Amino acid sequence: MSSAGAVDPLLLRAWQEVSEGIIVLDAEEWRVLHVNAAGAAVYGLVPDDLVGKLLSDVFPAAVGSDFHTQLRRTRAEGGLVTWTGPVAGTDRWIAVRAQRVDGQVLCSFRDVTAEHHLELERDELTRSLHRSLDHTTRLLRLSEALTATRTVTDVARAAVEAAREGFGAAYAALSVVDHERQLLRTPFTGDYAPGAQEEWQDLPLDGPGPGTLALREGRPRFDDATSLRTGFPELAHRWETAHVRYLATVPLVAAGRNVGLLTMVWHEDLELSENQRATLRSLASYTTQALQRALLLAERTTAARTLQTSMLTTDLPQVGDLELVARYVPAHAGDQVGGDWYDGILLPDGTTLLVIGDVTGHDITAAAEMGQLRIALRALAVDRDDPPAELLDRLEAVVSSLRADAILASCLVARVEQNLQARAEGVRTVRWANAGHPPPVLVLADGTARVLAAPPDLLLGVGTGRRTDHVVDVPAGATLLLYTDGLVERRDDDLDSGIERLRAKASGLASGDLAAGLDELLAQAGGAAGDDVALLAVRFHAQG
Repeated sequence: MSSAGAVDPLLLRAWQEVSEGIIVLDAEEWRVLHVNAAGAAVYGLVPDDLVGKLLSDVFPAAVGSDFHTQLRRTRAEGGLVTWTGPVAGTDRWIAVRAQRVDGQVLCSFRDVTAEHHLELERDELTRSLHRSLDHTTRLLRLSEALTATRTVTDVARAAVEAAREGFGAAYAALSVVDHERQLLRTPFTGDYAPGAQEEWQDLPLDGPGPGTLALREGRPRFDDATSLRTGFPELAHRWETAHVRYLATVPLVAAGRNVGLLTMVWHEDLELSENQRATLRSLASYTTQALQRALLLAERTTAARTLQTSMLTTDLPQVGDLELVARYVPAHAGDQVGGDWYDGILLPDGTTLLVIGDVTGHDITAAAEMGQLRIALRALAVDRDDPPAELLDRLEAVVSSLRADAILASCLVARVEQNLQARAEGVRTVRWANAGHPPPVLVLADGTARVLAAPPDLLLGVGTGRRTDHVVDVPAGATLLLYTDGLVERRDDDLDSGIERLRAKASGLASGDLAAGLDELLAQAGGAAGDDVALLAVRFHAQG
């Protein structure tokens, strides 16, 4: 190609035959010097319509467009410049290769409209795939979190966290339907605006509001600020207090029965997309399953707790100059019940029998097994005047007959004995046998405390060997403390260290009110989180 737009005729003929568009422009005025048929066809024209005319006249939409910018870049840089973009004024896309040659700019381009649409579809599919993957990942994390929940509060925390992280809600709440009291109760709300929490607590099911209305209608509600204020004007103070601009309320329904409500609050105006609403429905479905499971577990646990508590002796025998006081503290995990128990039994001959035990496990089965052992031991104790070791051996035989698989339990049985000579000396004797239980602690009147250490026999349920009695004389004013391992066990320490800590703190039982002393001991000693604690203390007052 020579100056003044002169082009070899053979080259021009070749350009007319290629499928790509070709246009040669004057680099100063952007006048069209040559164009082939494919190039003119981009605008639905023929070459004669373009040759000799200014680009701004035939393609006015190109002026100021990216196409125009790239041409100026080609003129300035001089090398090969490529770009892909729309043809100004049309719905077509082209891929351009341009280069300055002497005083002209030579452009070759091809129509990539179909490819561009395919790219758009591909990008949309990719975005859709990422949204779907994000949706699935979020629901999977939620499912895992909810699977690990046991209490209603656990479920509420997981759901509230998912609502805030997955939907950007300012705050959220999980409410539980109390059918008996006809209330919508909210056990966990997350972070509410100051003063807002009281507005959402214990709402009557038949009262006004989008949440209770959603429950009655049996479908989710999505309310913006306008619909909240026009639909529920009597609750305007609630929307103002909580700064509500958008509210989603989703009923949680199991087997056709409302069990709860998921509420989300946003401080800005918005509208949830269909994809977000689908995710929210999935969140509600998972939450419903977890909530129903937690409610059923709570019912079972409450029943088991009631049963367990009813089996613990509340009226301990107070015989002669013996003062018996007991304490039972449930595990910190409110969804658990255990097999700890204590008992004080007045035998037919007037002797006092002391019992403390712990069935392995922290579930309803352990509580039931505890009840079986307690009743069996009471029956055996009043049936025959056996020393503690023989009583435990007989209990072992009962344990092995109760069920096919073994009941494992620790148990310490002690008898308070006194013959005439000992009575004259003001001394009582405690005879005890220990089936794998922590040893008793004896606190003298002067505050000296010692552990009644003796090799413990095997747990109940092991079924081998015979058990051994141990004897200690107890002077007037002393206190004997029996306890379960929940008082002395810690995850980061061994049992012996825990028993030694208890011995050091037990001196507080030497005087003063025994019940208050046990309470103080519990507060000081702590114990293993998640384990029940049973205490039975006996103070040996001076005999008259």
